[in-house]
Amino acid sequence: MKNTILIVGALGTVGRAALEYFETLPDWNVVGVSRRSPDFATQARWVSADLRDADDVKAKLGSMRDITHIAYAAVFEKADVTKGWAEADHAEINLGMLRNLVTTVEKASPKLQHISVLQGTKAYGAHLGPFRMPARESDPRYMPPNFYYDQMDWLAEFQTGKDWTWTIFRPQIVCGLALGSPLNVVTAIGVFAAISREFGMPLRYPGGPEKIGEATDARLIAKAMEWAASSPSAANEVFNVANGDIYIWQNLWPAIAQLFRMEHAPPNPFSLARIMPQNEAIWDRIVERHSLARNSYKSVVPSWQFADYLLGYGQRPNPHHVSTIKIRKAGFHECVDTEEMFLGLLAELQRRRVLPD
Repeated sequence: MKNTILIVGALGTVGRAALEYFETLPDWNVVGVSRRSPDFATQARWVSADLRDADDVKAKLGSMRDITHIAYAAVFEKADVTKGWAEADHAEINLGMLRNLVTTVEKASPKLQHISVLQGTKAYGAHLGPFRMPARESDPRYMPPNFYYDQMDWLAEFQTGKDWTWTIFRPQIVCGLALGSPLNVVTAIGVFAAISREFGMPLRYPGGPEKIGEATDARLIAKAMEWAASSPSAANEVFNVANGDIYIWQNLWPAIAQLFRMEHAPPNPFSLARIMPQNEAIWDRIVERHSLARNSYKSVVPSWQFADYLLGYGQRPNPHHVSTIKIRKAGFHECVDTEEMFLGLLAELQRRRVLPD
């Protein structure tokens, strides 16, 4: 008998990767949930719902009796993305979204077995400054507000005495193919390269000082969710998950320039969030000239703030390293070459006519 997974936030970076992955698995039925409808072909059943509205969630999902698994990858972000991470209402809204979804589905679907929930390195205070490295799942918490803590505490309490289990994943920088996500640095890098080339400029690194980083392919998280769905060692546990290697942004830039058939030049640090929103007309020209998919500038890169944050503009080097020993000991051993991931995702966006080749 097939499992049925409800992928929540199915148009986000992790959600879309999970949707595409689980659709390839013969023993799974897939239901996608997001506020927007998909702009791509999918075999999944689709539910458009606003998780912030408890009545809307009940109306749209309250009759589903066949859900066996939930992959929760939804998140509410403020317009000022990085500032919002440390604000109380940001935490309250995100807790409410999870609570609305889980209470509704758990009541409707008696066959529920497992819930996967996505977190990140903000659980280790990465948004506040340097943290103990490598971060381990047993590390003490940092100063709230932090919706990760609120969601985890509520989920653990709500699950007590019930047959289903949960797993929380804490990835590093998550990279994927999704559009419309303010947290997907891949599309920001691709659009920055395309606009630089349109101006006849070489590709210059716009970020801060050199630092070593880690990343997580969204498709790797999808595989981890499949593993956790049936693994007793994943029940009610928290796991860091990352590709398994490291990278330095400046070392990637020449290869990215080659992918876009551009020259490469020394760095030119500046704030993408201050400059790039002014180049919408240039993007429209690129879309027309290269016969790209008709994606608006804002839909491809909703916010440049996260790119500034990750590339380190205006910040001292603040490495983020997590230990993935716990998940490997528990039985999940998949890994990804990070440089190949970045170049492969950019090339796939070119193939899908989101970016010019």
